[in-house]
Order: sequence, then structure tokens, then C-alpha cells
Amino acid sequence: MRSVVQRQGFGAAAFLLMVMVAPTIPAAAADTLAAPFDHSKGAAQSQSAAGAEADPFADLAEPVTAGAIPEQTPRSWRQTLFTENFGFRKEVMSQFDMNERGKTASRQSVGFEALKKFSTTTATLASFDFQGRLVRRDGFNPVQNDMEGQGRPGWAFEYHNAYLDLYNVLNPLLSDEQRGDTVGQFNLRVGRFYVPFGLNLQTDTHGTVLQLSNDRNFGFERDWYTGFWGAINPHLNYDVYYLAGSGYDLKFKGQSGLGAIRLSLANKYSYEYGLEGGLSILGGERLSFDAITRRRALVVDGGSENRVATKRVGLDGRYRQAVPTGLLTVTSELSGGRDLSSHVFTQLYQAEYLRASRQWGVSAQYRRFQQEGLGADASIIGEVSWYFRNDIGNSNLHWIKLNVERQLEQMQGPHSTIATLQYYFYQ
Repeated sequence: MRSVVQRQGFGAAAFLLMVMVAPTIPAAAADTLAAPFDHSKGAAQSQSAAGAEADPFADLAEPVTAGAIPEQTPRSWRQTLFTENFGFRKEVMSQFDMNERGKTASRQSVGFEALKKFSTTTATLASFDFQGRLVRRDGFNPVQNDMEGQGRPGWAFEYHNAYLDLYNVLNPLLSDEQRGDTVGQFNLRVGRFYVPFGLNLQTDTHGTVLQLSNDRNFGFERDWYTGFWGAINPHLNYDVYYLAGSGYDLKFKGQSGLGAIRLSLANKYSYEYGLEGGLSILGGERLSFDAITRRRALVVDGGSENRVATKRVGLDGRYRQAVPTGLLTVTSELSGGRDLSSHVFTQLYQAEYLRASRQWGVSAQYRRFQQEGLGADASIIGEVSWYFRNDIGNSNLHWIKLNVERQLEQMQGPHSTIATLQYYFYQ
């Protein structure tokens, strides 16, 4: 009986204690205390909360799995050919010239250049370049950049560059180690490009009025050929070619063709020191289509009036020097040899100044071609250029040029003074 009374007393005391303490417990805590406790759920919630506080990347989105990447639509061969590693440039030229006797001529043209590179994910295997113009000529004066124009009055479509380069062509025959050691040393070129003699290989004169000496020296500045080019070592490059010797059209009319070798300074000398230069050797037979002065003068052994036995050795150099207000460039090409049994000697000296803004420039050139028994052709030329755009890489050009040439000596005909105004756009 006493124990029952005691239990009842303890129960009453506990009830009174809970009544007094309950008001001080927060409602959320009270609910927690009142609810039955799930140990496994509580542990998981505690670990999740702790992990969220410790993980510094918790707010980053989960990476997209491979299966979530959308599939790419396969590209046709046409899309691949004309979009991947493909360049297309447009060209517009308008040129008017007049001599001191009032004889006028004009040349209007629209053209393009297409360049395509063929590559894998790790290397460029080949490249192709084609450059052409649709030209309208009215009248003719012997301006430097149109020596072929006398035979093309009216409308004509002209091709200029048309060649294929294959890079590192010996790779299939070499081990992986040898391939690494010979990168850039054995490249093959097939097609029509600048004659590999003098500075023209590394100087694009396609749009300019001023030209280098090859056109006068050989009767053409471009020819059809095949051969190898590349680097010998970090200091020297080489070019070794067989040329058809036919000039504009690829044809053989009994000529043996020309062999050419050129050794030139590596590109690093141009980038680091502003210096270019080389030694060129060329020999064999070519067809002569000199439209101005030498057609009747060159008579070939055996009765052919076109085949010309040719020998040339040449030295060339160019130096660029920054000056306080711009860039000064001096250029020279010298060559000597024979056409048939006649000695020939060619000289070209040129100085150019380009303002630091690249908006305007001036140039002067002296050129002379002498042939034994026939005399010489010589001119002095001055030029002023205004540039709307003048990209360093020559990929975006826009200019107006005024060029005045005074002929000092002529093998045939009177001396003339020819003024040329040219507008040119290339982009």
C-alpha cells in the first residue's frame, strides 16, 4: 500500500515538473522530443549537412555526360572543301597610264585568289593556290606590271598563280624520329609561280606597279615548274626546280627547259634583323616572248626564233630598318650571264619609305638590262602611294598609287616618260 502511494506521489511530482518546464522549450525542439527518433535517418541528415558545409564545389553544375552531347550533322565533301582551311580573296584593279606624247592606255580587272590547305589534326599535308583575273585592256604602254599586255587587247581571263605544295613528302619513308628531325626540309611544289631567281619568290608583286627584274631578265616573271624547297639548317633555305621555260602558257616547242637552284637566308633573319638575301643559278633553254624589245634580236642556233640558250648567276639582298618616323627598305638584284653567245647584265636598285602609320609611302627605283651588241634598256622610276588599308601580312590591301617612269636608255625606239595612276583593292 505504501509503495502504491509512493508511486502515485512520484507521478504527481513528475507531472508538476513537466508543466513548469514545458513553456521554456522551443516548439521545434518540443516536436523533436515528442516524435520517435529514427537513428539511421538522423545520421544521414547529419552527414549530409556536414558534407554541404565542407564541399567547396557544391554549387557547381554537374558535368555533362558523353551521352548528353548532341550529335553533329555530317558535313558534305563540298562543305569540307570550301569551309575548312579555305581562304578566298577578292581583287579589284583600275589602272590608267599615259606617255609624254599623249598616248593613253587603261587596264580594268576583277579577280580572286583561292587558297586551300589540306590538314589532319596534327599536321598540314598540302596546300593549293589559284589566282586569276578577268581583264579589259584598251591601248598599251610598256608599264612594268603589264609587259604581257601588248598581246592581249580587249577582254582576257588571266591566271597568275596555279600551284600545289606537298609538305614533308619523304615522311612515308622515314621513322618517327627522322620525321621529327626533317620537318620543313623536303617539300614539293608543282605548278605556276614566280621564277625561282632573285627576290621574287619571297616578294608578292602581283598588285604593285613597281616590279623586280625577272620580267625584263627572262621575258616572264612566272613559269611552270616542279621541284623541292625547304630548310637546309636554321640559317639557310633552298629551292631546286626544273622549269618548262615557256612563261605564261605551258608548252614545249623544242626547248630543253631550265634548271634553277637558289640558296637564301632563313626566315629568322628577316624577322629578327630585317635582312633577306640569296644566291641564284639558272641555266638551260627557254622560249622568249619578250613583247617589247628583244623578239627580233634573239636568233637561236638551228633556225628557231623562240628558243634561247640561257645562263644566269645572281645575287640579291633586301634590308629593312626602322627609323624614327617609319620604315626604310633598300633592295638590290644583280645578275649576269648569257643569252645565246651574248653577255647580259641586269641591275636593280630600289629604296622605299613607309610612314609609321602605314598610310602613305614613297619609292624610287633604278633598273638596267644590258645585252652585248644590242645596247641597254634603263629607267628611273618614282612612286607615291596612299594606303586606305595596308595589312602587314598583305592579306588586306587598299591603295592608290601614282607612278612615273623615265626611260633613260632603249635598245629600240625613242625614250619615253610614262605616268601611271592605279587603284587597287584586295581583301
